[in-house]
Amino acid sequence: MARSFRSEIGRWSALLWLAVSTVYLIVLSVLICGNARFPLNLGAIRTTGRVGLLVTLAPAIAGCLAFILVLFRTRAGAIVLGAYCGVWIIVLACGLPWVWNARESFCVRTVCIRTPWIGRILVFALMTPFAIIANWAKHEFTRLRQTHLSQ
Repeated sequence: MARSFRSEIGRWSALLWLAVSTVYLIVLSVLICGNARFPLNLGAIRTTGRVGLLVTLAPAIAGCLAFILVLFRTRAGAIVLGAYCGVWIIVLACGLPWVWNARESFCVRTVCIRTPWIGRILVFALMTPFAIIANWAKHEFTRLRQTHLSQ
């Protein structure tokens, strides 16, 4: 009973983080569609204009697919969720050198971070949920495979 309760907490936590990150990507996609010169700076990915849709819309679709598949407890959902999280861990990790080597303020449209340590902590803080959810997806895939084999 405790294992299934932990599994449910992990599942709903994964679904919540997946929903938040996917909605963020969908909002970015809408902003890119509305502004032909939209500057997209996501980790190592730095684009301007509609080419940013490749970076936001494709992962948003994968996120929606993973949400539906995890909701219905499929092994494919764990695979898609793990891949989705893995991609964003890599993208954010590749963006670390820009944040790590920053000597002065790091500015986004409306906010400037005055000290590089805050930027570094923010990047690690974004990577952490993706890593936790990817680990959960790996365990969930194994659990679902064992459940399927025992039936």
